[in-house]
Amino acid sequence: MMNRDELAKAVKLLKEGKLIVFPTETVYALAGDARNITAIQHIFELKKRRLNQPLSVLLAKEHPLNEWVCDLPPLAEKLAAQFWPGPLTLILKKKKSVLNELTGGQAKIALRVPDHPIAQAILKSFGGGLAAPSANRSTHLSPTQIEHVRQEFNHQIPLFIAGGPCSVGIESTIIDMTFEIPRILRLGGVSLVAIKALIPYEIKEPILFHTASSKPLLKQIPKQRLDQIINRYLEQHKTLIVFGLSSTKKKHKNLTWIAMPNEASKYGQVLYQYLHEAERNVRDEILIECVPKLEAWGGIQLILDKYS
Repeated sequence: MMNRDELAKAVKLLKEGKLIVFPTETVYALAGDARNITAIQHIFELKKRRLNQPLSVLLAKEHPLNEWVCDLPPLAEKLAAQFWPGPLTLILKKKKSVLNELTGGQAKIALRVPDHPIAQAILKSFGGGLAAPSANRSTHLSPTQIEHVRQEFNHQIPLFIAGGPCSVGIESTIIDMTFEIPRILRLGGVSLVAIKALIPYEIKEPILFHTASSKPLLKQIPKQRLDQIINRYLEQHKTLIVFGLSSTKKKHKNLTWIAMPNEASKYGQVLYQYLHEAERNVRDEILIECVPKLEAWGGIQLILDKYS
């Protein structure tokens, strides 16, 4: 846990326009004062992020939303009451006082109340909103342990606050509340099932997408083809890391088998950790057994598609 001196240092740095890293329940955050244009610009620079991609803002519990939002729909209040603090990001109409640099020039703002004691202690003591995207460079794996962040930004950030592995381990679900019928932009820590239980009409499911990358990190393989593909690669003398939803009896010096949990929430807790380890150690291929095509697995599927 964070001590008082560390908390005081964190708040001092933030008020000076500096950046810090701290844990949330989803991933580690790269945070700066959301009202400070220098801090915002530094975040974009470190992450190598396009300037038209908005930054989400983290808030303390009980922080007045009317400091950031000019219109709060009743349904947004209902979702916030159910899922905040927690892994849900709501996109709402922003007040004119909110910096355009923060929102990528859009008239909307993305807000979240994280469910982590360290994040909440910093936010409460700071007394304002923090621009806080994931603490990784754009297109790189999201960080769920402090070591992942140090590998990306060592010596570039004045304060790293460790809080152990992130308990949810995947990004937040994002819902855009500025439309008459809200739109889910990303599935993550809050499942589609949980959202549908609170929304009284049909809601569009998000489109799972691929991100452009020079080389895909992994390949998704259906269960019925997994053994065949593994055998083919091993015959080619390739070194494999396989994420399977069961154990395997196959033994080979070039095969590392990682038995993944069969429950979506537990799978999400360890996915980024294992992907980081695999990325460091793989020589040839990372294979992932396709996950179930169920609503509870939507956030996991999004991540796998992103790096395939």
